[in-house]
Amino acid sequence: MSDAPRDEPMPAAPQAPVPATTRDAATVVLLRDAPGGLETYLVKRSRSVDFMAGAHVFPGGRLDKADSSASACALLSADTAALQRRLGEDLAPTHAAGLFIAAIRETFEEAGLLLGELAPGWNTDDARRAAGGGALFATLVARLDAAALVPWVRWVTPPISPKRFDARFFLARAPQGQEPKVDGHEATEGVWITPAAALRQWAGGSMQLAPATAKSIDMLAGHDDVDAALASAHARTPPVVEPRVWNEAGRAFISLPGDPRHALPDVLGGSIRRIQLEAGRYRAVMAG
Repeated sequence: MSDAPRDEPMPAAPQAPVPATTRDAATVVLLRDAPGGLETYLVKRSRSVDFMAGAHVFPGGRLDKADSSASACALLSADTAALQRRLGEDLAPTHAAGLFIAAIRETFEEAGLLLGELAPGWNTDDARRAAGGGALFATLVARLDAAALVPWVRWVTPPISPKRFDARFFLARAPQGQEPKVDGHEATEGVWITPAAALRQWAGGSMQLAPATAKSIDMLAGHDDVDAALASAHARTPPVVEPRVWNEAGRAFISLPGDPRHALPDVLGGSIRRIQLEAGRYRAVMAG
């Protein structure tokens, strides 16, 4: 029996914090074949942004309401129901199509590459300035090439994070005849790089990568060319991956599928299954 006086309420059990709501996002992993092998395009985020400042990432960002509008969906090279089936999620067709549009829009805004065609009278620089000034993306383009995007992986930020995203990663071959150019605001540098070189620079400390970016590059390292990477993505429904965050002896770790500390088996491939956060930087460590 409790020793607490009967007229005093028992202290309430501490409540676990409510996880932040995830926000829909889309990311494009741009690929090209080069003499040294498969390359992907990374942009370096500005030091002034509030998420992963200074890190190298794939172009991408949040889903905007306008991305799922009827006017934007009308510009797609595929109907919304077909895109919903390709995404493999239980979403309204216009919502699914909006994720494809967000992926194309963010790639254009951050990297200056358009998977589609501009509307008559617009050039790339003017259209990007207009978009940065608040112009609706659908008013700047004549066609959006949704067929160029192949759904690949769906990354969900762990509940422990104060800012969470439900990010759909798409693979896409870089459009021919276009050269990337960062916007100079959110992204300050851009680089074409092989997966092996990116992982070496990350391990050496000269490149900062977020866990999902590092693992995605690790996955790409298993493909010799763009065709092989796209074929692999076409062959399966994108897995849904939520990294598991845990602490041991004062050290923070992130487990990915295939790590004994994660619920999922290895559904991604590659060799990285555990990442440690140390002195503000992420690095791959042995799992198990």
